[in-house]
Amino acid sequence: MEINYLNTFLQVAATKNFTKTAQILGYSQSSISFQIQQLENTVGAKLFDRIGKKVALTQYGEELIPYAQQIVSAASQIEHFTRSENDMKGTIRFGMVESLFEIFFEEIFFHYHKRFPNVKLELTVDATATLQEELKKNQMDVAFLIDEVLPQTEWICWHSSQVQILVIANVNNPLCNCKELVLKDLSLQEFILMEDTAPYIKYFQNEMAKQNIEINSFIKMQNAGMARRLVEQGNFLAVLPEYTVKVSTHQKTIKILPVSDFIQSQFIQIILHKNKVITPQIKGLLEEIKKVLTT
Repeated sequence: MEINYLNTFLQVAATKNFTKTAQILGYSQSSISFQIQQLENTVGAKLFDRIGKKVALTQYGEELIPYAQQIVSAASQIEHFTRSENDMKGTIRFGMVESLFEIFFEEIFFHYHKRFPNVKLELTVDATATLQEELKKNQMDVAFLIDEVLPQTEWICWHSSQVQILVIANVNNPLCNCKELVLKDLSLQEFILMEDTAPYIKYFQNEMAKQNIEINSFIKMQNAGMARRLVEQGNFLAVLPEYTVKVSTHQKTIKILPVSDFIQSQFIQIILHKNKVITPQIKGLLEEIKKVLTT
């Protein structure tokens, strides 16, 4: 059995598209079809249903995935068995949401580059939903994002940690003197909000809408750090994850508002597509991200 055929199988399983797989692997489409046919002959079962332009895994294909991953991963580890991390090469396509990028990327980058100086990183900073789509198309290897807990049937979650979503205000805002608030108390306040693609913003907007409270938002942006700085300098409110405001609250340049009917948490997650083969280079990146999060 050719290991390359198993790798091709995993790529088709991820993209559900023979043409895209050919582009990713640098083969012709006919070569991809030949490799899958040869693999099907070897295992003695159809691995994909091909109906029109749609490609779907058969039950045999679904069951083959974990075995194929183990074999391809083991082959990659054997290939690099005698190599030190300093000698390993390759490119890892890595995605992050903007708020995590601003806080954590620099430390992750320097730690990883020290371990794998010859491995290149292709970084994408985008919304959670966009990163997930890139993973599904196998156009990205690893994503570092914030969301609700993602289903294990679709994703490999290397690490997950819970984080609170907070409403923050300038320290001079009169609301900071209140021991308890409800969402209706925020109706006349000016908000700086992150874009609607942020899952926690969707949740906040839904909670406000349930109570027919209009949000007075005069600007929406992608940069959580800029939103925090604007709140520090002006009489504004913002809704942000705890890790983006931790330093500012410690320095007492902003204050967390005690909004009793808005209690939300989400999860920082390091994820890969369930069909992704974890090479030593990818595993090293996963380890460095987790290390930064847990120390």
